[in-house]
Amino acid sequence: MKSIRFILTLFLSVALNLSAQVQVSVLGTQKQHTISPMIQGFGLIYCFEADDIYGDGDMAGLFKEVGAGFLRYPGGAVTTMYHWNDLNGQGWLDSWNGSYDRINDPPPEDYMDLDEYMALCVAADTEPMLGINLSSGRNYNRQEDGLNEAVALLKYCNEMNYDVKYLYLDNENHHKKWTPEEYGMQILYYVDSIKKYAPEAKLIGNWTDKFRTNKSSFTTLLNIAGDHMDYMDVHWYWKWTEGSWNEWIAKTPMENETEWYDGGTFVEEIKYFNELMKELGKPHIKLASMEWNLGPGKYAEDPLHNRFKTALMQSEMQMQMMQGGLEIGSLWSTQWPNDAESDFRFLVSSSNNYEPTPTAEFFKLYKHALNGVLVDSHSTDSKVLVTSIIKDDTKAFVYILNKNNVATSINVSLYAYNFLSVSQALTFKDPGVVEEISVLENNSSYSAVIPGYSLTMLEFDIGLSDESNKLGMVQNAHLQIWPNPASENILVRSNILEGTSKYNIYNILGKQVLDGMIDLGTGASVSLPVYQLPEGSYHIVLSDENGHQSSGKLMVN
Repeated sequence: MKSIRFILTLFLSVALNLSAQVQVSVLGTQKQHTISPMIQGFGLIYCFEADDIYGDGDMAGLFKEVGAGFLRYPGGAVTTMYHWNDLNGQGWLDSWNGSYDRINDPPPEDYMDLDEYMALCVAADTEPMLGINLSSGRNYNRQEDGLNEAVALLKYCNEMNYDVKYLYLDNENHHKKWTPEEYGMQILYYVDSIKKYAPEAKLIGNWTDKFRTNKSSFTTLLNIAGDHMDYMDVHWYWKWTEGSWNEWIAKTPMENETEWYDGGTFVEEIKYFNELMKELGKPHIKLASMEWNLGPGKYAEDPLHNRFKTALMQSEMQMQMMQGGLEIGSLWSTQWPNDAESDFRFLVSSSNNYEPTPTAEFFKLYKHALNGVLVDSHSTDSKVLVTSIIKDDTKAFVYILNKNNVATSINVSLYAYNFLSVSQALTFKDPGVVEEISVLENNSSYSAVIPGYSLTMLEFDIGLSDESNKLGMVQNAHLQIWPNPASENILVRSNILEGTSKYNIYNILGKQVLDGMIDLGTGASVSLPVYQLPEGSYHIVLSDENGHQSSGKLMVN
């Protein structure tokens, strides 16, 4: 990577003054959770993973480049028909079906067996994520054979020293019309044997993503088998059949909504699930999404849509999953045959010699966030989404998703740490390229112009501020809020803001919950109503037309 050149060009100087800058605030002491390295997983579909795709090692190298935490195998729906020691290479056909004819079985080099999968995990430095077929035994009245097959699989993994730490228990059984009682009892039938041969493995169940409207079925399932689950996997396909670029632009942040379900943002869905597990007495169960992507949608019919637009839309889903604290996530899928005829939703393109798609580029940027700590960060423009990560108190990664259609001037401020330098300033933009951008130091902050419709990563070298343990005092030196806590109204006063100022109030999830304009002269106090806000902790940011900014913490009781 070339070193960043900090050049103050005439273009940048003019651009920074074209319009009011968007203020980006990174609150270094407002730490939330660690970004799980398992959030960047990728799905495989064993019957499509031919030897010649992986033989040269390029795919293993790509998985390293994108920060893959695990590879999911044998796939999604094909898990239901997967017989690890008697593969037929026809993923959606079960060889236990009495009418099955092997005449059309492809040769072994056309698909990926267990040993080849484990070798790929080693080469790519990823965790294995192995599926257990719970269905065939039940479907063909061969329950004991099904259990013995699963036991043989786990014993083989032990014999081969395959360190399998995650096992998922079949796939989308609710779509196969299983009741929660049936799925729960099938888990109970298998679980003792699974734990005997894989005692340390995390077990992952799967049920509908529509948990807001299916509380009863979750209650039934978890009452039966919840004590044996570590994660519950739900599959998120944004706006199935209805999605489009314009729909994505129109609603910020994007939400988990389809024709059949109207949920909240993915951050809110994760929070809701965690609260539901507590309510049901199963707080140990965490949420996973081992299939997520854009659903098939209207963009497939749009001649102006391209792979970059798909990737930028996907990048917001992944950004929200980082913000929400999802621990396990997997893009569906790595590849699909003849993908040029599909909706461009994959990591690599089978129609282009398995070259990486633009989707790979944003994963390469997000790779730097893994194992870092999410901190509160906000922007003063609702179309500019921000996620910020601190690593080892020496690095800050600020990700800025610009959903405006024009270049946008930003100014980044960091609280509780000092900026030392910029290590990287990269932007992902149309037609799917990553380029360096110029960054201008501006006293204790940094400014840049980011392209419209882009994802930008700013990597800073940082050091702890002398006032790092006094963040409230640093903020309150410029912004006074009283009473605080408050229940009805607050008075705000700043000694650095002048004239008409914009205020934004954010909740602890980083979602803007209140905004408006006030006339805030130097030293003047202005009343703001907060009675409509639920009890909790908030962050308030005020900025005037000259680009000055004050911020502080607000408690509502």
